[in-house]
Amino acid sequence: MPRRVFSPFLWGLFAVALLGVFRPCEDAVAGARAFTIDDMLRVAMFDELCIASDGSRLAFTVTRAEGGDLRSRIYVGDAAKGVAHVVTPEDAQCEKPRFSPDGARLAYLVQGDEDTDLMLTRPDAGHAKRLLHGRFDIADMAFSRDGKALFLSMAAQAKTANSRLDGCDAEVEVLDTFEGNTGLYLLPLTGHAAPRLVVGDREVGGFAVSPDGRRVAYETMPPDTPPRGRRGAAVPGGAVGRDAAQSDIALVDVATGKSVLLAASDDSETTPCFSPDGATVAYVATQAPGFYYSAARVMLVPAAGGAPHALAQTPNARPELLGFSASGDAVYVREASGTGAVILSLPVNGGPPRPVSDTPHVVSQATLAASGKALAFVLTDSDLPPEVYVSPVGRFAPRAVSEVNKAFRDFRLARTEVVRWRAPDGVEIEGLYTHPVEPGEGPPPLLVELHGGPAVAADRQYLGALNYYPLAVFGERGYALFQPNVRGSDGYGAQFRKASLGDWGGKDFADLQSGLDALIARKLADPERLGVMGWSYGGYLTAWAIGHTDRFKAASVGAGITNLVSQSGSMDLPDFIPLYFGGEAYERFDALFDHSPLKYAAAIKTPTLFQHGVADERVPFTQSLELYTALSRLGVTTRLAAYPRSGHDVTEPALIRDLMTRNLDWFTRFVPSGQAAAGKLAGDAPLPARNPSGS
Repeated sequence: MPRRVFSPFLWGLFAVALLGVFRPCEDAVAGARAFTIDDMLRVAMFDELCIASDGSRLAFTVTRAEGGDLRSRIYVGDAAKGVAHVVTPEDAQCEKPRFSPDGARLAYLVQGDEDTDLMLTRPDAGHAKRLLHGRFDIADMAFSRDGKALFLSMAAQAKTANSRLDGCDAEVEVLDTFEGNTGLYLLPLTGHAAPRLVVGDREVGGFAVSPDGRRVAYETMPPDTPPRGRRGAAVPGGAVGRDAAQSDIALVDVATGKSVLLAASDDSETTPCFSPDGATVAYVATQAPGFYYSAARVMLVPAAGGAPHALAQTPNARPELLGFSASGDAVYVREASGTGAVILSLPVNGGPPRPVSDTPHVVSQATLAASGKALAFVLTDSDLPPEVYVSPVGRFAPRAVSEVNKAFRDFRLARTEVVRWRAPDGVEIEGLYTHPVEPGEGPPPLLVELHGGPAVAADRQYLGALNYYPLAVFGERGYALFQPNVRGSDGYGAQFRKASLGDWGGKDFADLQSGLDALIARKLADPERLGVMGWSYGGYLTAWAIGHTDRFKAASVGAGITNLVSQSGSMDLPDFIPLYFGGEAYERFDALFDHSPLKYAAAIKTPTLFQHGVADERVPFTQSLELYTALSRLGVTTRLAAYPRSGHDVTEPALIRDLMTRNLDWFTRFVPSGQAAAGKLAGDAPLPARNPSGS
């Protein structure tokens, strides 16, 4: 595909205007506390919501930065009283809370450095019993319907085949030769019986237990699927693309262990869920190929077998299935919607979706009680610290259950608004614009944060939340922020997600450029003080941007793809680049390199900071190293910060603090705000002043 080069000069030829504002947050509170990087490290994060069958109790994990770790504890809350308290030890790393059918007991995992403990507790009594201990990986678990056993999808920690050759002492990891798979087990909760294998001949993913407890519907992959997937059958002109992790839905009889396929097509079928009477299984089917960006919809299939049929398409065509209503006449889903996320109801008769979550805020997570009568969810917004809420399904009336972030109600944040503009081809694009906390005279300096994915979105998450980029602190330092949802983003439907296929650096870059021009035209950004940053695909688009425009005075590339050719065969998602670009690297070499930032390294003059985990398997560390080396040899001002013990996600608080501090330092050096003096990081050699050529 021909390379597209966009000059900032050309954008003056287009009539680009902001089209409106969605819901501005409240103005920053005068006299309130100002955010620091250490404050951002203290904001708690929520995960793994679980609600008792009758909706009376909730359990969830709360993760905070503590010392050298991100520590997760489990809280249990009373839906009526609106009070949650921690039920696991302070020094334990806990996850996956699951209620028994009567809500009286809670199962959860404690993760050690090498071993895992499966625990059972009565939250009211405070005593926990260890059910299992060892080196295994429990992917999911659920109580049996009578509460006397636990179903576990579990894999013993696999040993690498051929790790030691005869006559050799060295242990060597041989890729793609892992023995064993994740099976389904049933663990009795009385006596000392070992887990009984229910499904062992197929890979087991997410699963659901039938109301009568006799069957389990589960995600599975074909048994003969190679470790890195396979391409489809040959067709004229090449081979059909195929999702490496394409999955089906199977049904197993718990007593006999006999499995039958219930939904097995070329699509990826996931997240099975039984209707209240057990007669129907709902699941999500994502069109193949292209699990990452294709349209998905909820399907229903008789549990006894038969032809599946589709429910109405949701607006974003990417529903997250929560479960059935109490009467079984509808299913509930959560999905992204522009810069937010909502809960919808889908009638089983095929009627159109109905909104359920009547709130202006973002429903960032959600779960449904097995009775279908109560919802638990996390609400947040740009200026709203996240907390857990519960509501009846029939009448949406959120009641707060947690208050772990109540201290941050006294902190000030700048006003955020949703902005829209027209791209050069007339398509409406949306993004988030955050004003400086204390605006100065004239247009403010602007920092752009580009989201990853590409099929995710910039949404209205709390600006003070833990982030590799200290957004709340940037606002305090006098910077405006811009987070555009360029072509390829989620939240705007399948066609919008597919708009970047084979076109990275094309329409997405045009959307970014036109959005900047629109903000500048409205005096919301100083064209002489612009910076850009992003992680993963956001790092890719950052690196691409600085190779195609000199409008940015500084850039930060986080775990970014810089060479699509080498990325294609070295990442842990072997189908990702081939699906986005229509072929393998050896088939699409020229097209992949045409769309690689590395090809345009000689055009880059922008001071560029690279940050990357050295153990990253999603975007290997060498992706940053390739472009960093090129810029260094070209004389461009650059730094590469390599984070030890880190993959694609950096999780150690000390390293996250370094990420944020280093970004703050970089942009205050090269994009002066007038409210923050440039400084040096401890241990860094002084950087040379930027000369007129930009190096």
